[in-house]
Amino acid sequence: MKKLAGLVSMAVLAFTVVGCSDSMSPAAPTPMASDSGLSSGSDAAKGGRVALPTIAGTAVASAPEFTTLVAALSKAGLVETFNGKQQYTVFAPTNAAFDAAAGALLGTGKTGMDLVNALSVEKLTQVLVYHVAQGDRRAQGVISSGQVKMLDGNFAPITSANGKYYIAGAEIQATDIIASNGIIHVIGFVMVPPGF
Repeated sequence: MKKLAGLVSMAVLAFTVVGCSDSMSPAAPTPMASDSGLSSGSDAAKGGRVALPTIAGTAVASAPEFTTLVAALSKAGLVETFNGKQQYTVFAPTNAAFDAAAGALLGTGKTGMDLVNALSVEKLTQVLVYHVAQGDRRAQGVISSGQVKMLDGNFAPITSANGKYYIAGAEIQATDIIASNGIIHVIGFVMVPPGF
């Protein structure tokens, strides 16, 4: 029952991501207005976040764009982690990002789901926690930091080129998607942790 509730929450979250992601720009991050109409930077917004879906819920709700990520979180047993109250910043790869990584790592014609299925739970968890930082990190802070310490203890470098920003080589495509328990930034490739 808990897993079903988690998946429903993730479905709600995914719709939120899809509805907000195309207007976000990491080069000029702007506060995003949540469904409640509150600006992400305001104190009222921080208090009003409890009404928003969790990070896991946002990913599920964005089903057309994040089905592979949701499947990866489910396989690794991390859905409940991102449904909790702990604040996280997640650099979320899209289905296209997983597909590109699968092509690079497994060969032409392989999909992101092939990659998820090919990795053991241990290896998949290693990859996923390299996409997560502790706390609520807005785009401006990420961009100005030069690097982000990920949950696995490794640092992911932040770089820029031609007006675009990258984390560990993955383009940051959308920023500051607010969830009740953190922030989501959408990226265009699956990051591989050092020594993987």
